[in-house]
Amino acid sequence: MTKAHRMKVAIATLGCKVNQSESASIEGVLRNNNYEIVKHTDNPDVCIINTCTVTAKSDYQSRQMIRKIARSGAKVIATGCYAQLKPDELSKIEGLALIVGNSEKERLISYLEDIPDNGIRSNKSAKCRISVRPPAAHLSAQPYHSSRSRAFLKIQDGCSFSCSYCTVPLARGKSRSLNPQDILSSVEKLRSDGYKEIVLTGIHIGSYGLGLQPESSLLDIVKEITKIYPEVRIRLSSIEPQEFDEEFLSLIKNRNVCPHLHIPLQSGSDTILKAMNRGYTTLYYKQFINRIVTAYPDISIGTDVITGFPGETDKDFNETVKFIDRLPLSYLHVFPYSKRPDTKASSFGNQINDKLKKERVKLLIEIGESKKNAYIKRNLGCILDVIVEKKSAIDRYYTAISDNYLKLLVKSDNLTSGDNLKVRVISLTDTGLIAEPLK
Repeated sequence: MTKAHRMKVAIATLGCKVNQSESASIEGVLRNNNYEIVKHTDNPDVCIINTCTVTAKSDYQSRQMIRKIARSGAKVIATGCYAQLKPDELSKIEGLALIVGNSEKERLISYLEDIPDNGIRSNKSAKCRISVRPPAAHLSAQPYHSSRSRAFLKIQDGCSFSCSYCTVPLARGKSRSLNPQDILSSVEKLRSDGYKEIVLTGIHIGSYGLGLQPESSLLDIVKEITKIYPEVRIRLSSIEPQEFDEEFLSLIKNRNVCPHLHIPLQSGSDTILKAMNRGYTTLYYKQFINRIVTAYPDISIGTDVITGFPGETDKDFNETVKFIDRLPLSYLHVFPYSKRPDTKASSFGNQINDKLKKERVKLLIEIGESKKNAYIKRNLGCILDVIVEKKSAIDRYYTAISDNYLKLLVKSDNLTSGDNLKVRVISLTDTGLIAEPLK
């Protein structure tokens, strides 16, 4: 690469909101160092692929993306959880130049120079930069740049739980937190950059603050943010049922925190929950959700469900179906159980065959769609707080997302990405919810 050439870099992201936040931070660092950021379809010199390994499908999608972009002629760097856990597996992919682990993401710029200047590595294994040292005890604040209308701020990383099916703690390490002052500084920067909504994200944000000196909590930092920046819309990404402080409900009622919660369930069978090592029962979860909905009837609550877990009998599955059917949920994220190496559940007997998993996934998705449609219809005629995302392909309409996590089309001639406004939902069509700004 000649000095006269400004390196063009693309960033492709798979997986969770934490990966999205980290990719935005990588982009921020690159822009600050005079790299040109382009789409992976715009002939980049280098493409950084932030991989995911939460399921076997995620592994497959990561490999497919690496191969596709390598064939286009770009030099490829793989990072993220798949790169962290399976560098040997990835290194066999032709055209992959460099593999960078999670704890090395902050040093990506120094590694860009490690890529050979004479084209793609065709017959050699990719170089690896995988740290074997434990992650730092605390996180550091990072720059941020994204074309999205909402910002994702990573306040926590890692997980100290030991769910029997999950490989994320192996890829991310123990839970650790960004200190409160760095969070507030990041919120100030994001606010000044024009973001009207900030999504607080992490691998396990309910554990935020444990281990900090002085110790803090998710509730403490959210209270502080909303006190200093009442004009910024705050959204919680995902929180475990046993870690939700019901004092959050007062922040939701005061409109400081979005009336939308994502609270993983994983199974409606106590037998399976125990085998998953989830740490709660269906009774606890049901009572918890009902308390939230009683306090705030219009709130949107989504959940994650895994089906096909080892040993999940027809009885266990039917219990899950009935349990979910009765809960006041607004959407489901449904996953077939995926056997992950080096997890406790990978050694369990009675593994479920793929055909049965697919049948169970299909039924749960249908239940989720029914709940989602019912919640959407409940919002007809309502006034919602939305943030504009972009101009729609439909003339005179803009896509937007509401505080209760509904996607809408707002009819207007003069909106801008990032605008925060009140709208009235006027109809439901084949293209989605239609709204118009309040006059």
